[in-house]
Amino acid sequence: MNSEQVLFIVVGVAVVFAVGQLLMHSGRRYLAGSAPGERASAGPAASLVAVLFHLLTLGVVALVSVLSVGSDVVTRFLVQVGVLLVVLAGVYAVALVQINRRREEALAAEVETHDIRESDPPEMGLRIRPADPSADDPASTGPAVTG
Repeated sequence: MNSEQVLFIVVGVAVVFAVGQLLMHSGRRYLAGSAPGERASAGPAASLVAVLFHLLTLGVVALVSVLSVGSDVVTRFLVQVGVLLVVLAGVYAVALVQINRRREEALAAEVETHDIRESDPPEMGLRIRPADPSADDPASTGPAVTG
């Protein structure tokens, strides 16, 4: 293993670690805001997705580190970093889809557990009663004339 590969592995692991931590923390907050009953499982669910992300992308770092494209050291390093970032973005997108799916499931479960009545109108501050139809009848407004 030469110094170029070591440099790439160090940079790759640092990038994977930083993005994985961002995914775990933001995923935990995103899931915690989904449904009150699911807040306790938000942390473990985000951690599972983050562990999967770390394992996949660290494997990609190992595979890309042996990729030899280009004639000089700088070109080879840039190609390796570029491939790593593109794959990292794809895996990150899949992880976000999984977190979003988990959130939607939690929201659906919350709706199913609560009795939501669509027939009841929401309470508003001001209620207006319909006008009395007899009030608009001119015959009923004046005094009765008898003759």
